[in-house]
Amino acid sequence: MNKKWLEIIINILFWIFSSWLIVFSFSITGNLIEVREGVITGNTEHSNSLINFFMIGQPFFAIYFYSQVYLIQRLKKKSNILPLLIKSTLLALLFLGLFNTIVFLFFKSYIYVIWFPSLWYGIFIFYTTIAVGYGFVKVWFTIEQDKRQLELIKNQTELKLLKSQLQPHFLFNTMNNLLAMVDQKNNPKLAKSIDKLSSLLRYVVYDTKNEKVPIAQEIEFLKNFADLHLLRFEEDEIDYTFTVKGEYDQQVIDPGILLCYIENAFKHGVQPEEKSFITIHLDISNKDKLNFSIKNSIPSFTPNHEKGGFGIASNTNRLELAYPNKHSLQIRKTSEYTVELKIETDESNHSR
Repeated sequence: MNKKWLEIIINILFWIFSSWLIVFSFSITGNLIEVREGVITGNTEHSNSLINFFMIGQPFFAIYFYSQVYLIQRLKKKSNILPLLIKSTLLALLFLGLFNTIVFLFFKSYIYVIWFPSLWYGIFIFYTTIAVGYGFVKVWFTIEQDKRQLELIKNQTELKLLKSQLQPHFLFNTMNNLLAMVDQKNNPKLAKSIDKLSSLLRYVVYDTKNEKVPIAQEIEFLKNFADLHLLRFEEDEIDYTFTVKGEYDQQVIDPGILLCYIENAFKHGVQPEEKSFITIHLDISNKDKLNFSIKNSIPSFTPNHEKGGFGIASNTNRLELAYPNKHSLQIRKTSEYTVELKIETDESNHSR
């Protein structure tokens, strides 16, 4: 039995037990005690009207209960606590007003039940307390599950960054040795390419160990990655630009979270011997926000067997976990392929 069905069964049992306890406990109108030949017997009398009253009230309590749970489950960060408290209080007042109106209209003879604290208000406080506790437990489990999933995706991303690179430490050292052996005056392009590849390896092996990296390092990595891909093309085959607006480079970002869009552009947006373009723009002028956009042409022919590097769908899931309610992503495919990503950066991590 999976966790979802177990939770449903527990909820059903909770409502059956609590409803039975409330209806049969609060509908008692008297206890008759009879003594015969020294034997004491008792009989409890219940009011059918009170039974009906509390039975009708239980569905209203259930709606109120799960409405409170729903509100609490939307709590994702500390800044939402005050709006949550306001909404929760308004919901409680609305429920109190609605239930009082129903009692006044249809159960006027039992209106004393509403004003007797040990009865109806005790039920109200009981369900409110359980709803709040249940809601916060679900929020905690959701947060923990998201953390585990984010860690899994991050680990998978790191493995994909290292994929096809046997012994990255060995390769990194080899790149440095090759760079030292190259005649940089006679082969400047080769020396520069080896240096860029060495920088990529250094970033993958060492810098991405941190949970987040400075945006300046990420930009350098993306530029080097794109430059190495450009080696496959003649200078006039692809119209490529990578622009950065702003000088605020203290922001931090999840490493490699922009990479898949650039890799996707080079893998699916351009073909040798065909005129194409890739336009990348990064705006870091706002200290609290990062705007990234990339546009690329769509070739007339793309091999069906090709697959996108890290996967747009996988990266979208990673964004949901790493930046919940703090990013927006738009992907459009018309005569060109366009990706626009906006991220609210975490100022608290700037000191890292």
